Amino acid sequence: MEISKPIEVMRFEEIKILNDVRLIHSHDLNHRDSRDNLTAQFELTGELKGFVTCYLCLDEKEVGHTDRNYLFPLFIEAMNILIGKQISMDPELANLKINMSTPKIKLNPTAVNTKGRFSTHLYELQLNDISYDVLIQYSLQMVN
Repeated sequence: MEISKPIEVMRFEEIKILNDVRLIHSHDLNHRDSRDNLTAQFELTGELKGFVTCYLCLDEKEVGHTDRNYLFPLFIEAMNILIGKQISMDPELANLKINMSTPKIKLNPTAVNTKGRFSTHLYELQLNDISYDVLIQYSLQMVN
């Protein structure tokens, strides 16, 4: 019999993820409505199941095609590293057998609304002198 319980993933205050890329966590996540997002969704399987959906918010940013081609792979790699660090550094999750899929990528602009979403974290991705908001929504359950 499978028993599941919701999981809250640990948050990081500040993390340098890649050369010239760092994430800064924001504690106060008021209701946010973002219309222009690039999306990467990771599926977790094993003793922890669910999805982690990451949105790179480009609202009111002028990002050309060439810049998107440079920025998006950095964003995906940063999210991959962040999720891995969150799991490996969380004492409740570190010893679980967990597989993380390659991300499902959506390059067409999508909308995200955080109203009523308690498992959403807000980060600020800084790349050189430019910063972008990153919303991460967790839908995870631990399986016993």
